[in-house]
Amino acid sequence: MSNHDARLSRRTLLAGAAAIGLAGCSNEGRGGETGGGGTAAGVRPTYQRYTEVKADLPGAEYNIPNAFTRYPANPVQAIQNPPGDGKPIDVLTYTNTPIPPRLEQNSFWQEFNKRVGSPVTVNLTPSVDYTQKFATVVAGDRLSDIFLVGAVPQVPQLLEAKAVDLTPHLSGDNIKKYPFLANLPETAWNPCIFGNRIFGVPIPRGAISSQTLYSRADILAKQGLQGDIKNLDDFFELCKALTDKRNNRFALAGSPTQFVRNMFDIPNNWSENGKTLVSNLEHEAQEDVFEALRKLWSAGYIHPDGFSGQNQDLKVRFGNGSSALVQDTFSAWPSYLQTAVDKEAKIAIIGPPKHDGSGPGRIWLGAPAIGFAAISKKSEARVETLLAYLNFLATPFGTQEYLFRKYGQPGLHHQVVDGSPVLTKKGFSEVQLGLMYTADAPWTIFLPEKPGDAEAEFTAMKQNCPTAVADPVAGMYSETNVRKGPQLTTDITQITNDIIQGRKPVSAWAGAVKKWKSGGGDKIAEEFAQALESSR
Repeated sequence: MSNHDARLSRRTLLAGAAAIGLAGCSNEGRGGETGGGGTAAGVRPTYQRYTEVKADLPGAEYNIPNAFTRYPANPVQAIQNPPGDGKPIDVLTYTNTPIPPRLEQNSFWQEFNKRVGSPVTVNLTPSVDYTQKFATVVAGDRLSDIFLVGAVPQVPQLLEAKAVDLTPHLSGDNIKKYPFLANLPETAWNPCIFGNRIFGVPIPRGAISSQTLYSRADILAKQGLQGDIKNLDDFFELCKALTDKRNNRFALAGSPTQFVRNMFDIPNNWSENGKTLVSNLEHEAQEDVFEALRKLWSAGYIHPDGFSGQNQDLKVRFGNGSSALVQDTFSAWPSYLQTAVDKEAKIAIIGPPKHDGSGPGRIWLGAPAIGFAAISKKSEARVETLLAYLNFLATPFGTQEYLFRKYGQPGLHHQVVDGSPVLTKKGFSEVQLGLMYTADAPWTIFLPEKPGDAEAEFTAMKQNCPTAVADPVAGMYSETNVRKGPQLTTDITQITNDIIQGRKPVSAWAGAVKKWKSGGGDKIAEEFAQALESSR
């Protein structure tokens, strides 16, 4: 499932289930037998890497994205004919950027429709509100031609009732008709496969969505500090040196919870114990992690607003230099460049050491996909056109189609700087149609805003990602996780924040985990274990 929150009232959930006829369905999909499956011969799509554009820094050997120092001077035309059939294409998805101008005032959208060959309507909702929106649309039986699947209960039954079975079109070598969908990583398809049938097209991420610790290397250098920390004590000393409360400067923009967990070898969500799964909440080192985080907070090294506000607030603190360290995904690098107040700001990555100095720590590997888009059964007669449209959205870096999709038209939506496109203010406003949350190419490291940063990010990922710890059930489905997981996560997050900020003792953690287990955590573990076993 995708990463966005699933905060729905029980009334809304039941209304949605009843509206699509799911309330009385069988138990298929309630456990872990579907989602992340597709083990039957010929079901999983054949992977066919796109090789027409050569990367400046190839990443396949390290399981990281390719990097480019500039956009190819002569982009490849990847698609000869527009994918559309002249009829409208309606899309439901979310966005993490401001809603763009309407079609009438949006020159990019108008040109996009011409290149698609069909008028595209994009129904955009902020990502934090998408699950609520999706449930409402499902309840009203108003799903678009193409829809990003939200984190609602009974997804297998929803897809059975409302989505086209894409297996005949995408399984095995059938996908080669859509070569840019075939270029999506094999593991990205896990969340799209239920009961050995393909019900969607994934939005790939993988290593680029791994969390890391960013530093303002320019600020560290001015203070004569090094980011090469060897143990937890080094980390404390660095944070102390970067904090100046009288001048409203705090080392950390927010709590570095995952970074510290990486220092203590906490597993990535789940670990296998024979045929069972154990939550990382139960790991013996969690209380040591809390002790360290409490010290960071009580010493004033974490920004006082670090537990409130939005993700954008972290970017602002890092961008204006009021916090020189921030935990975020590798994919956030472009947005940190765009929000930097000082254009001479230099970004670097600090890898986690083991807390005791016994060697490098290991980050957590990001999930292979952040979600998937399905096609409505009401649009089944146009399934090949809609798949061709999704194939168009997945055209990779280095193609003419990717250049237009991400940067619009030259001189209007982007300027060419040192051979590479850089969005203008108009471009940044107009191109944000949520296209990357409908379908997308594999992520590419490309940072034209700052010479040298593509190489810097590639090097950081090369150093940290090959040994990253994977979640063994990433992309797999548990009905209990969808139904109860959001509330369980909210409760665990609250106790986590209370302990770090000193409102509750570290000893409160054991009771919270026991409550999590009895409240649904053990059932989630059981269902994910079933899914993992059936996927093998």
